[in-house]
Amino acid sequence: MPTLPLALKSLSLRKLRRTNAIKVFLTSALLWLIAYTFCRLRFWRDPHSAFFNDRYVYEWRYSLYREREGRRLITNHNTLAENSSSYTGAGSNPLICAAFLTVRREEENYLEASVGSLLEGLTPLERRALFLNVIFVDTDPSQHPSWGQNWVHRLADHVGSYQNISMDQFHHLQDLEKARNFYEKGACMATNATYLAMFEDDSIVADGWTAKTLEGVSDIARIQTPKHVDNNHPWVYLRLFFTETALSWTSADFAYRNMGWIFIGASLSLLAALMAVRRAYSSSHAYLDYPPMPLSGVVEMNAHGCCTQGLVFPRDQVDALIAHLTEVKAGQTDSIIEEYADAKSLTRYALAPQQLQHVGLKSSRDNLEINTRSTWAFRFEENKPADLRKEHEDLLRDVDIARLLDGHS
Repeated sequence: MPTLPLALKSLSLRKLRRTNAIKVFLTSALLWLIAYTFCRLRFWRDPHSAFFNDRYVYEWRYSLYREREGRRLITNHNTLAENSSSYTGAGSNPLICAAFLTVRREEENYLEASVGSLLEGLTPLERRALFLNVIFVDTDPSQHPSWGQNWVHRLADHVGSYQNISMDQFHHLQDLEKARNFYEKGACMATNATYLAMFEDDSIVADGWTAKTLEGVSDIARIQTPKHVDNNHPWVYLRLFFTETALSWTSADFAYRNMGWIFIGASLSLLAALMAVRRAYSSSHAYLDYPPMPLSGVVEMNAHGCCTQGLVFPRDQVDALIAHLTEVKAGQTDSIIEEYADAKSLTRYALAPQQLQHVGLKSSRDNLEINTRSTWAFRFEENKPADLRKEHEDLLRDVDIARLLDGHS
């Protein structure tokens, strides 16, 4: 009878479904699928993750929102009819001097979006604590599309260029310009600001960056008081931008160097733990949460910093650093600063999450686009405008930040 084999097969399947092995397999498959889906949705921005998705990770999300806000501010202050006194400028005793170095680019001008996003959202108290210095580093600044525009002189506290210099200095700057070296030209230090921040003109800045920077330097003061009082390791800068691509393991790291032994030890430890749980029928498991990323707050970053976007220097470190840069003369500025900090045993910090994004498709050094994309702050695009606005308002109520702003307005 042909129906007998089918009946036996159906009976076998029903018995098979009742076996513990199948139940364990199906449960494991379901848990694996849930874990895989979670990781694919959670870690697609991590450049070191197996779930990294380079198809969508470079899309502008929060950067596009801030770019529109910044350009809107610039447009509103670029009309001839505007009263120049309608916008708050720096006070007589600024806390931060922010220097924007800008150069004419062949493809697109990012300066308006950069400066606009820096200023958009600042409270009058924050703006009075900020001295904005815009420096046109082209030897012929009239070639820059923003040179002479109304918004530049209305929003910036100082506008600098290299028009009134000697002929020898002019020829030297022309040589630097041909070599696409825009960093030796420097920035002014004429203000009495406690901190000097250096920005490039292809950055988009997040809402609340001033308050978070002040929170960061306050945290550094608390960190360094007990930690470095004997070793005397002052800090040289607080980094507002870094790229996660640089946060990789190297042979200098103990864990990476001993990966094999650690893997064996971890496997044996896990096996022993599972056997102990099975024997004791424990209803709970020990929980340890140590995510390697994302970083949060002020963190030491002495080895993995990248680029010169958004570096905040304490004033007492600037003179010696400028003297060193002048002595070295040629080279990539970020590498020179790192070598200087290593030689002087200076601590470098970063503020996480990042407070600005590098949006230039082509850098001022004429790097290829693939190299410029490697300087991308992947986590920056996760920002939500409403969340940052709320964080900004909460930070302005912080006692330490309010004290800093009140004393420099």
